[in-house]
Amino acid sequence: MPRVFELAIRIFFQASIPARAQIAKSVFFHHSGLGVVINGLSVIEEDCEIGVHVVLGGKAPIVGAPHLERGVIIHAGAKLIGPIRIGAGSVVAANAVVTRDVPPNSLVAGVPAVVKRSDIDNRMYRHDAPQIAPSEAEL
Repeated sequence: MPRVFELAIRIFFQASIPARAQIAKSVFFHHSGLGVVINGLSVIEEDCEIGVHVVLGGKAPIVGAPHLERGVIIHAGAKLIGPIRIGAGSVVAANAVVTRDVPPNSLVAGVPAVVKRSDIDNRMYRHDAPQIAPSEAEL
């Protein structure tokens, strides 16, 4: 039965999310997980967000896949490669390529990804964050 679900996900959402990957029930996939590819050895803990066209992949011949700790946000097009750990509350910017561990509460961006900010509060990066209109001074 899990293989039937995997096939249905691949057909309807153009995504590859294997049943053996450990994904918490509270994980939010933007746009129903469109184009997401997840290695079967990946672990995604509670309250994570995964954008469209995100890849959580392996790095052959090294065995292992990304582990996302609680509350991690991965924006569209990001690629996380190999047996790396993304610390709790961290944010991976759009189109970043992450090949090394990320400390908790960090914002990483770039190719290859580097820490741009530390000790962040990732609530402002969440999909359900309240939108604040910019003041005239910021325009």
